[in-house]
Formats: sequence, C-alpha cells, structure tokens
Amino acid sequence: MENLGISPKSGRIYKQKGYYSKDREKDIIMDVSIEVWLPNAEKHSMLWVCECKNYNHRVPVDDVEEFKSKLDQIAGKNVKGVIATRNSFQSGAITYAKNNGIGLVRIMPDDQVEWLMYMMTPDLMKPKRLNSREFNAALSNQNYTAREQSFYSNYDGHIFGNWVSLVKHSLKSDS
Repeated sequence: MENLGISPKSGRIYKQKGYYSKDREKDIIMDVSIEVWLPNAEKHSMLWVCECKNYNHRVPVDDVEEFKSKLDQIAGKNVKGVIATRNSFQSGAITYAKNNGIGLVRIMPDDQVEWLMYMMTPDLMKPKRLNSREFNAALSNQNYTAREQSFYSNYDGHIFGNWVSLVKHSLKSDS
C-alpha cells in the first residue's frame, strides 16, 4: 500500500468482496477492490475496483456499460473503476470507458510479448517512454504483439505501463 501513497493503516485490499446495492437489495461481488479509510470513519472515503475479464474474445461495450452500472450502484461518485483483460477491447468499449471515467487494462498473454533481454545495453535499460499509439493498438487489437511491455492501461486520459502508477493516479485524481 505504501508504494501507492496510502498508509497501510488507511488502505485495505480485498478479493471477491461484496458491496451493497440498494437497487438489488443485496451485495455486488467485485473481483479486486481497494478501500481508503479516513481515521475513525464508519465507511471508506474512496473505493477503487477492478473487474477481471478472462475471455477468448474482445471485451464488448455491453460489459463496460454493465460495470459502470455496478459502480454507480455500490458507491456513486467516490469510486474508481478499471476493467482488466488478457484479450483486447472492442472500439465501442474503449470509447464508452473513456467517456465514463473507466480505466482499461490489458495484460498481454506471454505468447504475444517479445522480450529482447539478450540484447540489453545501458541505453535500452532506461525506462521506456510510453507511446499512446502503441497503447491504443494493444488495447484494441487482440493479435497485437508487444515488445518489452506486458501491461497496457488507459485511464482518465493517461496511459500507464504498470499497476502501481495506474492505481496511484486513480486514487489521487479528483475526476
């Protein structure tokens, strides 16, 4: 938690935790969630939720719309949402997510990443500059072959090359 800028005393991470929905009158189970708590609070002040999709096809816009509905039911405005997949997203899903403040993550399958470690030189060991065209291709093209990158995310108009930077940004942003 500390590497996200959150004190372990104020942050809690959960897998498969339920959050109450007034509309359903029961809990909606979320794949992964991070709750941020203020001292002596009775309820979390911020909720970060990740829904995982393990499809053999591109994630459709309907899934992003359904996820937004779940987010609205469980927390309203104090929630940040991200959908993660090993496949890609349909173009409509990318547009809908962007316009509704939902982050997208693609974790590349091992057979679609080319690692060139055997050719590493001091210049290549510098942090890689993130390229929005590359990220858009990785998120939208299920046959995309990545080079030296296995994580692609687009959230809040920014691109991220790892979980830590994505979560850190989303928990600190006001939007």
